Amino acid sequence: MGLLDPFGGLAGDMLLGALIDLDPELPDALEQPLSSLGLPDWRLDHQPTTRRAIGCSKATFTVPDEVDHRHLPEIRERIAGSTLPAHAKQKADRAFVCLAEAEARVHRIPIDHVHFHEVGAADAILDICAVSFGLDRLGIDELICGPLPGGSGTIRCEHGDMPCPAPAVVHLLEDFVVLAGVGEGEMVTPTGAALLRAWGRPLRAGEQLGYHSERVGYGAGTRASSIVRINLVRLQAQPDQQLSLERDEVWVLETHLDDESPELLGWLSEQLFAVGAVDVAFAPVTMKKGRPGVALTVLVPPARRTEAVATILRESTALGVREQLVARSKLRRSLELVTTPWGPVQIKWAGDRPRPEYEDLARIAREQRIPLHEVAEAVIALARKGK
Repeated sequence: MGLLDPFGGLAGDMLLGALIDLDPELPDALEQPLSSLGLPDWRLDHQPTTRRAIGCSKATFTVPDEVDHRHLPEIRERIAGSTLPAHAKQKADRAFVCLAEAEARVHRIPIDHVHFHEVGAADAILDICAVSFGLDRLGIDELICGPLPGGSGTIRCEHGDMPCPAPAVVHLLEDFVVLAGVGEGEMVTPTGAALLRAWGRPLRAGEQLGYHSERVGYGAGTRASSIVRINLVRLQAQPDQQLSLERDEVWVLETHLDDESPELLGWLSEQLFAVGAVDVAFAPVTMKKGRPGVALTVLVPPARRTEAVATILRESTALGVREQLVARSKLRRSLELVTTPWGPVQIKWAGDRPRPEYEDLARIAREQRIPLHEVAEAVIALARKGK
């Protein structure tokens, strides 16, 4: 696992420099997979340097000047046809899809109409693919990211002067901690933010990580203050892990409905689960003027919050939604297929608690004409015996 500390900003070339600092043989290993992208002549330069009196590595792709940049389908096609490892290919593709989704939201256009400018240039494609290759090569499956400097002022880009952080970066950094006004100018680039969205997650509220540091790499940016740190770590077992507990964060979305047709609530629930809701609950409430109503509570992962809010406002009579990001502790889950005298039954283990799949139990009860609770008890006993 990698711990990402973007105390001096975040950009694709900075991440690549930190990876080369961790893995000096990475530049040679990149030659073949990056060449398979079919981009114009390019060259990767890298050298040791210092930023803030800290030794680090600076990486720069040199590419020919380009007049026209690329749309998402062309970039995805190049990545799909490359010889990047499957996991690196999937993450690089994800970074560009996230970036296109963010740009589409900013410009309020369909995602297929997004025309990448700076991030569609050859050097940006090389940065994203090289970083994805380097992270995969080091066995880093996730980057846990600390607070990011928000920067200040404006930056000149293809569309003119834009505020810092850039509008697309604001969307890409949703759910990450951003320190407003920290740093001068642009501190997080769209390329860096897209890679973070594809590979990273924020350090969660109240989360405490015990770890053993194995290697540390520092990557330099263009400015004298630009530097990022990646710490390659091995996590130490925590009390939560010993209890088979996991921690994450979910958005709690709430609204009260006093003029909703009851027959539409089932449809609303179905649509919310379709966009990734973890749970949907309805409870009776008494609202103003004594009117009976329904309290809707939805739990949704951070990445699905926007879609869930839109679904509530589109599919119900709600005029607004209350939102709160909360930490959650949960028993670690796993799936197992248990063989029984009546056929296989899928078991969801939550810690040491077996939960048979209802549809499998109902099938057996109907076919064998056995009470459902007896089937459940027998399957649970077989599951525990197998452990």
